[in-house]
Amino acid sequence: MDTLTFIVSLLYQYADTLALLLLAAIGLIVIFGMMGVINMANGEMMMIGAYITSFSYYAGIPTPLAVIFGGLGAGLVGIVIELLIIRRFYGQLLASLVATWGLSLIMSQGAYLLLGPLIKSVPTPFGSFGVGDLSFSYYRIFIFAMGLALVAAVWALFAFSRFGLHARATMEDPSMARALGVDVKRIYSLTFGLGTGLAGVAGGLLALTSTIGPFYGQTYTPQAFITVVVGGGAEIVSGLLASALSLGLVKTVVMNQVNILLGHVAMLVFALVVIRMMPSGISDWVERRRSQGRRA
Repeated sequence: MDTLTFIVSLLYQYADTLALLLLAAIGLIVIFGMMGVINMANGEMMMIGAYITSFSYYAGIPTPLAVIFGGLGAGLVGIVIELLIIRRFYGQLLASLVATWGLSLIMSQGAYLLLGPLIKSVPTPFGSFGVGDLSFSYYRIFIFAMGLALVAAVWALFAFSRFGLHARATMEDPSMARALGVDVKRIYSLTFGLGTGLAGVAGGLLALTSTIGPFYGQTYTPQAFITVVVGGGAEIVSGLLASALSLGLVKTVVMNQVNILLGHVAMLVFALVVIRMMPSGISDWVERRRSQGRRA
């Protein structure tokens, strides 16, 4: 393999890994950062997005709209779940974890019983290009760009919109936000719906690259949780980016030099080291450093 092909291959693998981490974790980190809830059913929200994308595509709806419908469907399901279940477990981290874990089992097994082990996959668009002896998919580059676009959209939403202002106030101090007239329950419902909707969009985008079934989301759940834990919840966007960039680099280098299995292992070991040094995640560590600098 010549030098150019090696560099392109390495960058392509890095972008592909980043896309997976960003898409799988973005909905999860929004819910965790804003609400302090660990949504163990995040993978099932991705599954819902993938299922709706597939059904919509084969009903004749264009692929971009099918993916959007997947996100909307997952978002609506998330709002219903928040109203019926999640709001009873605010401030109870372990209880919310167990509740959403049970929900994930019900949803995956229910999908298996109702729809069977597999459904039709959606074909991957755009084709591929070659460099040297290797071929690379244009769609993989597209979902990397979409991952960055979703992160930018979430940042803009929280930074510039009225909802973002109220959501940040609720995240900082729910009692004070409520005293100032913010409908905290509504903010929590919309935030949970936003998080599950983002997971649905991610599931729809990634469905074009993989087999769709009841346990589809479980493929991405472990890496999503590692990314969220390493990033922390103090700063949603910066934490997610810092975590994905560092974890993706470790995984890509080891995967490229050794194999995929050791790439996953190296990413896990790196995550354990980071958590040992920064128990609350990268974003919380950065926020504390900023606070110390301002006090100094």
